[in-house]
Amino acid sequence: MNKALTGQGFVRDVAHHNEIKAKRQDGMGAFLRGCALFVITLALPAQAFAHASDSGIRLLLPTGYYLVGGTLAVAATVLIAAIMPARWVNALFRPCAAWKLAVPRIEVITSLAGAVIVMALIHTGFYGTHDPLENALPLTVWTFWWVALPLLCAIFGNLWALINPWSGILNLIGSRGFLKLPKTIGYIPATLLFLGFGWFELVSLSPEDPEGLAWVISAYIVFTFVAGAVFGWEEWSQRGECFSVFFRFIARLAPIQISREKGIVITRIGFPGFGVLHGPVITISGALFILLALATVSFDGLSKTFPWLGLIGVNPLEFPGRSGVVLPNTVGLVGAWTVLAGAFFICVMAGRWFARESDVPMAGRLALTILPISLAYHVSHYLTALLVNGQYLRATLQRALALEETEVTTSFLNTINDVEHIWQVQSGAIVLGHILAVLLAHASILAVTENAHTATKRGTPLAVLMVAYTAFGLWLLAAPTGA
Repeated sequence: MNKALTGQGFVRDVAHHNEIKAKRQDGMGAFLRGCALFVITLALPAQAFAHASDSGIRLLLPTGYYLVGGTLAVAATVLIAAIMPARWVNALFRPCAAWKLAVPRIEVITSLAGAVIVMALIHTGFYGTHDPLENALPLTVWTFWWVALPLLCAIFGNLWALINPWSGILNLIGSRGFLKLPKTIGYIPATLLFLGFGWFELVSLSPEDPEGLAWVISAYIVFTFVAGAVFGWEEWSQRGECFSVFFRFIARLAPIQISREKGIVITRIGFPGFGVLHGPVITISGALFILLALATVSFDGLSKTFPWLGLIGVNPLEFPGRSGVVLPNTVGLVGAWTVLAGAFFICVMAGRWFARESDVPMAGRLALTILPISLAYHVSHYLTALLVNGQYLRATLQRALALEETEVTTSFLNTINDVEHIWQVQSGAIVLGHILAVLLAHASILAVTENAHTATKRGTPLAVLMVAYTAFGLWLLAAPTGA
């Protein structure tokens, strides 16, 4: 996995190694920190992951305490939710306040502005520098759009709906489509497109090459315009355009939920994730989409670890480059999605059998409760990419605006204290994301099952999976990497 803990020279610095070794010997101190994390995670449900190095990395921190403490925190949340009165759980995810306001539609204007920006970035990709750390296109796409924007949507709502480059033009030309997207197809188009995106990011040879990225984005824009014109933008954005689907799902975690009804904008505020319970229920194909989003970022981390590289016959210290692992990583990406989806649906069916209920479908409801885990892994996995490449993006903007450039620094990756703080943010985020998922899953089952005892039995298999995935995620975060 690409970690926030991969500063060059860090693991080779003898002085740091000795300092870390001394910290390991202070077992009681580390244990207390783990206990502190345990207590904090019970009080603060929220989110979690990190990116790459050119040599083998072994994290020299006392991570065992965090792994055990974090897993116990999620397990304790399962027990607390089981004995918590149903009305408390329901009250936790009930909107606290709501405001109604007549606001003119601005989506067309903001979307047109987004289209202009995208065209300018594509031009930069074709004709600008070939250095991905100086070209604005890969920096904007991989640092702002793919790393920062999901987090912003999880806080402020679906910002992508305002700035996507398609809706403004399609609405201006009045495209309503002339073919109907079959309801039976569900979210399959969006899922397949997102799988292609995941392959491009994780497996293809040069996803950060400015010119190649410009060609891919141009092709996708044209494809989406055609699909939006054929099926109508409203229909295609709901089930076909994978990024509209992705950001809309992520936005359901936001403590601010904004909707428009008969020209009136309704703003609701509540506990993070309340939109998961008070929005529309998705189909099984939608559940597969959410599971793919989680499997993609999880495999990104797994594909860098020594165990995976050993499994596919690659020496972690002599990584052959992406071209040498295209086939095994393609199989691994699809396999990770298959295994995760299989485990999820088995847990859903087992819960149904335990509760002796056969008339209440829950796969779509419970898949939505996976969203906090998916976002948590996403944030934690790309944390260092955001910290480092965010500085390059800022420098690029300063250069474009003829401002004095701020120096890019990675010094925070070379000191044990800073690295330890980054690790704590990452591991804490993973645990908090799982805790929120556990609470949402229990509340989601209670919404259709009034009997709390039955709800507990129905949710137990999925809760076990979430606890196990917590341990897996924390192990993945601390595992040695070699790519």
